[in-house]
This record gives sequence, C-alpha cells and structure tokens, in this order.
Amino acid sequence: MVGVPRHPLCSRHNGGVNFPLVVANRLRPFTMPIIVIGVIALIVTFFVVPVRTWTSQRDLLDSRSTQYGVYEEVNDALQDEVDALTAPEGVRQAIRSQLGYLLPNERRIPLLALPEAPVTLPDRWPYNLVVGIVNLREMQNVGVERGNLDTFNPLQP
Repeated sequence: MVGVPRHPLCSRHNGGVNFPLVVANRLRPFTMPIIVIGVIALIVTFFVVPVRTWTSQRDLLDSRSTQYGVYEEVNDALQDEVDALTAPEGVRQAIRSQLGYLLPNERRIPLLALPEAPVTLPDRWPYNLVVGIVNLREMQNVGVERGNLDTFNPLQP
C-alpha cells in the first residue's frame, strides 16, 4: 500500500506500534521540568557550593591571621627578653626583680607607709566586733611606739 499515509506511531515490524515514539510522546510533558531541575543542580554544584567553601575558607584565614599576629607579638616579647638576658646587666636586673636579690652593700627600704584609714562601720553586729579588733590593734601599736609593749606576733608563743 504505497501512498497510504500511515500514523507516525505505527511501524511494520511490531504490529503497527513504534514504541520509542510512544515513550517519547508520553515523556514530552516532563522534559522541560527535568531540564530545569538539571540546570538548577548544575548551578548549585558549580556556583553555590564553591562560593560557600570560599567564604568559610576566608573566615578561617582571618581567624588564623589574627592568631598568627598574636604569636608574632609573643615571639617578639620573648626575643626581647632573651636579648636582655644575654647582657650581664640584664641578668642582674632579672635576678633583682624575680628573686629579690640584693648586693651585700644594699638595703631594701619600703617607700610607702600604710595610710591612716578611718574606721566608720555601723554600730551593730558583726561590725562592732571588727571595730573592737581595730581599736585593740591601734592601742597595741601605740604601746609598741612608746616602748611599753612588744609587737604582737601570732607565730611566736
């Protein structure tokens, strides 16, 4: 039958049905959403994930740079201390400041006396006990200054 138009889905080999064309016609409404989903997946894979990784690496680099700056300051301070301790005067100064060492001809003199602080506490318990203790200590100090009493030392019997 030549010249008779056939339906495009029909074929001679399978009883008049062309299965690839049938499947293609059934999937035609789903092709556009599948393509859109594929394009979105490609955008996410090649743009969003690398940008997120780049921002996290940038934040990590900033924090590590700050830590590196702190380590550099500590190293500089330690190097200054090592440089000072290589000189004999630096060693003497370190022994004086850290160990309290004095040369045989030196004497330590306290520079500041204790300030006279008034005792102004309320007249109720437990403050009245504290005021009594402070008054007792003041009287003992006056007696020691006049030479009538020895200094109270709780460590001596």
